Amino acid sequence: MTLSDEKTHITHIDDGFVFLGFHIQRRSWGDRRVVLTIPSKQALASVMHKIKKLTGRSTTSLSLEEVLRTVNPVLRGWAAYFRYGVSKRTFAYLGWYAWWRVLRWIRYKRPHMTWKQLRRRYFGADRISEGGLVLYNPAKMKVERYRFRGAQISTPYNIDEVDPEKARFRRTSHDDVAFVGQVSEYLA
Repeated sequence: MTLSDEKTHITHIDDGFVFLGFHIQRRSWGDRRVVLTIPSKQALASVMHKIKKLTGRSTTSLSLEEVLRTVNPVLRGWAAYFRYGVSKRTFAYLGWYAWWRVLRWIRYKRPHMTWKQLRRRYFGADRISEGGLVLYNPAKMKVERYRFRGAQISTPYNIDEVDPEKARFRRTSHDDVAFVGQVSEYLA
């Protein structure tokens, strides 16, 4: 097997590329270089389009509770997927966008209500809520980063260097009884 020179240039990571919805790019961070995984613009545009569709004028026949039941899983699922990257700003922007889309939806549904009446009826502690449901704010999602654990995972290449008690996975062979069970069961 040989690697393709045009696909493996180091400049690809400096320019950035999109993989599984993440924009991966190496940047300077002070005196060192780090690789950042940011939600891509296409992924953000996709979830924003879903929210726009769920809060469009065609859905004003639904109650706010039903709209929140459809919008919240989209926001929560998207935030849960992208929480392992550099996503805090993107989550804040998405929360702002969803809040304004739902607020605009309420204005379409109740065109004769004043802002004071809307605030009194739908806002609870600076959040849009109805029937016990609150509009999910993706900015509340805790952002976590994957840590490098390659030295702790046992592989055939580092088996001599890994301490078996601290290793995440133990090395198994096909003769290991715990791995395959009793051999006599399969031969009988």
